[in-house]
Amino acid sequence: MHLRPELRRKYIILGGVILLVLALAYRLMPLVESLTVPQEHIELKVQKLARYRAVSEEGKLLGRHYEGLVRELASLESGLIAGKTNALAAAHIQNAIKEIAESNEVEIESMRVLNPETVKESPYVMIPVQFRFKSSISKLKGVLYEIEEPSKSLDIKDLHVSTYGKGAGDTISALFTVEGIMKNP
Repeated sequence: MHLRPELRRKYIILGGVILLVLALAYRLMPLVESLTVPQEHIELKVQKLARYRAVSEEGKLLGRHYEGLVRELASLESGLIAGKTNALAAAHIQNAIKEIAESNEVEIESMRVLNPETVKESPYVMIPVQFRFKSSISKLKGVLYEIEEPSKSLDIKDLHVSTYGKGAGDTISALFTVEGIMKNP
C-alpha cells in the first residue's frame, strides 16, 4: 500500500507531534506529581499528628490512673501490720490477739511465733503466729469474728478445734494460726 507523498508527510508530522507530546508529558510528569504529592504528604502529617495527640491524651489518662493506684496502694499499705522487723510485727499480732481474747473473756494457753513466709515476687512478708486456748463455742465465734474483721488486717490460716464434753456449753480447745501481712523490712 502506497500512500501519497502529501498524506505520508502529514502522517509523519502527526506521528512526530504525538511523539513530541508524549516526550513533553514524560518530561513534565514529575512536575505534575510534585504538585499532588505535597497534598498527600500534608494529609499524612495531619493523620500522624492526630495519632500523636491521641497517644498523648492516653498518656495523660494513664498518668492520672497511675496516681490513683499509687494513692490506693498507700492506703492499703497503711492497713498492714506495723513493725520494722518481723519480730515487732509478730509482737503486734500477739498484742492484737490478746486484746481480742480479753474482750471475749478467753484465756490464751500458749502462743508461738512461726517462721515468716515471703510472698513470691512481692515486697511483702506473711507473719504467722499460732495460738491455743480453751473456751465455749460462742466465745470462739466471737474471737474468730473479731480476728477476721477487715480493720485488723489479720487472717486465720489454720484452725483445729477439739471438744471436751458432750453438752452445748462444754469447753472446746482451739489451735489456730493467725497471719498478718507486713512490708518486707
